[in-house]
Amino acid sequence: MPYLQLGYKKIHYTDFKPEKGIRETFICIHGLGSSQDYYHAIALGLQAQGFRCITFDTTGAARSPYTFIEQSIQTHADDVIGILDQLEVSKAIVVGHSMGGIVAAHLAAERNDRVVAAILIGPVYPSDAAIPIFEKRIQTVEREGMEAMANTVPYAATGKSASPLAKAFIRELLLGQSSAGYCSNCRVIIASKPPRYSDIAVPILVLAGEEDKSAPLEGCQRMFDEMGTSEKKLAVLRGVGHWHCIEAFAEVGKQILAFYHENQ
Repeated sequence: MPYLQLGYKKIHYTDFKPEKGIRETFICIHGLGSSQDYYHAIALGLQAQGFRCITFDTTGAARSPYTFIEQSIQTHADDVIGILDQLEVSKAIVVGHSMGGIVAAHLAAERNDRVVAAILIGPVYPSDAAIPIFEKRIQTVEREGMEAMANTVPYAATGKSASPLAKAFIRELLLGQSSAGYCSNCRVIIASKPPRYSDIAVPILVLAGEEDKSAPLEGCQRMFDEMGTSEKKLAVLRGVGHWHCIEAFAEVGKQILAFYHENQ
């Protein structure tokens, strides 16, 4: 399996390259309890259109081992830059889902020397109100393991249009996490603060799920309103919950391609 060594971290990744010339590079950051496979259908679609798409498992998730060193939004952002450096990518479009959306927004605000645009999919707006929720998750997982999350999240965090197959895939993503790594990333969310949205100057697409309870439309609208860029778009996916790229991958892919062409 392909790994990158970023200091003390071992990062599993996949590099989807088109057969001919590369039009642009996307790098995709998954959310809590997920993996790079969340983006698999999206990556294949982008690759078919001549784009390079890099997906990876964040530290402590799926195949990237938990290091027992605490992470943060900043360290996750540093890992994205480290991956781009090792794969010799000077600039990219950064895509982030859920917690990954916080990372992507942070990169868009702080690293426009490397980020040409950002796509935030069900991005979480950091809030103290979320702290008790994730503290309870940590307690549950420490007591019962990832089975507890696998038995609840696929059903509570999806929209009415989600298929049984989509729910089974989400369940498998959750069961593929180590309890320690999952709890560590819960602590990343607990400690996170809102990125400097007003400093974002690159084009931004925000994709919100109409039925997303984990990253509600109000939070997506709030960060959208705070973003400094004039090149921004907010799209709401009807009947979709929090797992957009699994529940409605075709619509997500369509939105990403439309956004890219609108900003050329």
